Amino acid sequence: MKYFFINNTSRKTYNELYATHLSLTDNVEDADAILVIGGDGSLLHAIAEYQELDKPFIGVHGGTRGYLMNNVETPEQFINCIDHVEYESLWMLEADITTTKSTTKVHAFNDIWVNRTSPQTLRMEISIDGVIQPAMIIGDGMLFCTPQGSTGYNMALRGKIISPGVPVLQMTPISCVVNKTPLGSVILSDSCVVSVDFLQTDKRPGYLFFDGIQYDSEVVKSMTVRKSERSIKIGLIEQYSVRNKVTAWLFNT
Repeated sequence: MKYFFINNTSRKTYNELYATHLSLTDNVEDADAILVIGGDGSLLHAIAEYQELDKPFIGVHGGTRGYLMNNVETPEQFINCIDHVEYESLWMLEADITTTKSTTKVHAFNDIWVNRTSPQTLRMEISIDGVIQPAMIIGDGMLFCTPQGSTGYNMALRGKIISPGVPVLQMTPISCVVNKTPLGSVILSDSCVVSVDFLQTDKRPGYLFFDGIQYDSEVVKSMTVRKSERSIKIGLIEQYSVRNKVTAWLFNT
């Protein structure tokens, strides 16, 4: 196999080490898989940049967190196990975004959220499958995540930890001051389509973020979130699978 190699650590000796033992290519389109050394953020940025190429991604832990990575102790350990990598296809989110300047569609592997950018809290009207919900949500923003994304920002917001493969879409309010959901987040079927209208955006502006990336500096007026038809293949040695990590984490809390 040929690998397109991304090293987001300060250890540049890794470049020569991996080049010695693996077949690397400088052209991502020629690669059979994209190999990323770093943390979850490094892998998410690579997915955002190369997702349309429909190539699998393999992450090797070298950052501060690694739910999506192979948490090997040394590069040599991973190189010796690379033939045992198994690929798991995980679905993405997509969102239709309307801002004060434009409309766009974004895809995210972990999460999509809108966060306030002024001292004023956001006023959010929620519709689920076209049905407007009676309670207005007032707070710092709203986050949506995939099951694999539930261990990221969603977990910090006291959302639920969901094992990959469970067919749910999670919606988690950010620092709500009025009508906060009693259990921290709302669990919906992955077939649901959820729309959020942001009111009074002239004095209550919010910006869009997805997978840790800010989408330009445009105030969001509305977003509609659903399960995407896109999926991403993640390569993991069985003992480092996302599902095993989440299960182990749940039993240790």
